[in-house]
Amino acid sequence: MSPRQKWIAMFAGGVLLASGIVYMIWDEYGKIDTARTEVAGLRSNIDSSRKLIEGTGTLERDVIVLRELSEVMKKILPDTDDVNNLVRTFQKFSEESGVRISGLKKKANDARDKGDFNKVAYTLSLDADAFQFLDFLDLAENHRRFMCIPNFHIAAATRAQQVSEKEAAPAHKIQVDVETYVYEPQKDAKPVKIDGYDRKRELLKGEIDRRKSTLAISSYTYRGARGRRDPWIDPRVPVLGDGASSLTVQEQMAIVEKLIERTKAVMGLWDLFKVADSAISELTTRADLETAMAKLEEDVRRVVEEKSVRYVPSERKLKIEVVDALARLRKDLSKTEAEGPSANKLREIENAMAAHEQKGEFSLVLEAFQGVAPQLALAEKDPLRKPLVDRLRELAALAQTVLDFQKVEIKVGGVAVGDEGISSVLINGKSVGVGDMLDKDLLVRAIRPDEIEFIFRGIIFARRF
Repeated sequence: MSPRQKWIAMFAGGVLLASGIVYMIWDEYGKIDTARTEVAGLRSNIDSSRKLIEGTGTLERDVIVLRELSEVMKKILPDTDDVNNLVRTFQKFSEESGVRISGLKKKANDARDKGDFNKVAYTLSLDADAFQFLDFLDLAENHRRFMCIPNFHIAAATRAQQVSEKEAAPAHKIQVDVETYVYEPQKDAKPVKIDGYDRKRELLKGEIDRRKSTLAISSYTYRGARGRRDPWIDPRVPVLGDGASSLTVQEQMAIVEKLIERTKAVMGLWDLFKVADSAISELTTRADLETAMAKLEEDVRRVVEEKSVRYVPSERKLKIEVVDALARLRKDLSKTEAEGPSANKLREIENAMAAHEQKGEFSLVLEAFQGVAPQLALAEKDPLRKPLVDRLRELAALAQTVLDFQKVEIKVGGVAVGDEGISSVLINGKSVGVGDMLDKDLLVRAIRPDEIEFIFRGIIFARRF
């Protein structure tokens, strides 16, 4: 082989060797890129798994709380039978409130609403005066099953109807939507087992109880017209009757006659008590007398307080034959109580005061207490009656505190609620914060954007603005 051929062979071999080395380097770079892609994928999976692990605790807590609330939801929300009988329920509301249902139409459900809660809605057309409609709303919103009234529309009666319809109050045309929900968990969803469920549930008991309290249906007892005229016709003109009462003369006379009949019945029990021929007969008759008398006095106080009887002859009869007669009877009855009022009488007075308190009639609470207050010093000497006397005084003190707080002048000029819980409010021209005293009995307990809580003589009150 000539030297030239040798050099050509060596050059060709070098080229081949270099090409092989270049290919090997390129292949290694490809493997490195593939490895980097796999590493990035693993890192992404690790991040996703880490987020899943971090969110599992929160998800478990939410699932446990919702499972414990499911029974509460079942009790509040209607079941299938309740929904099927919903129309009958509306009819019952109509009969109890005096509302006339002139039309009822079921609203179509939104096809997008798919889940555990299925909405059922009706549109009702009603004929009613203002207070009958409020009665209807009260019955619906205080029903044992959840009902929502999102909106209503009223076409008020005219003055012409007010003049022409003398026998009854003119009826407004009202259209109202009533909604409720049926709780039906999806049957194809399988519950997931949570390890240590009972222990975790106990740790979440406070949150579960808080959520249950928010699900409870808050209720308000509607107390009727209470001497007011229908505001949707003409608030400046009385609709029924004359004077300050919204009742007709006939209605006022009927109220007084019923009270007179009840007063005569109480007087009959008093006569039986005076001629009782045994201690047992005396005790039972006295118990009946005190029960009937306490209920009668409660109703009389309400009639007088509401000024629902303004027809002069009826007002005079009420004063002479009921109020004065009961005062004389109470005086005569107290003479028979040498050792103070009996335990049964104290219980009846307590029940009457509690009934007034529940209805927010705090001035009537004090009136009921004043009727027996002079005799309590004798009764509290008896160990058996002393707890009753203490409860009467506690109810009277509470009512007096509420009435005194209502008289406190509180003018809110502005509120500043800080992000870190540091808040202040301008009250009566003075800047105060939580824990500051407005006077010796009034302390600021909490400040919120629309409400301020006070502690007044040991009782918490709230003033909204």
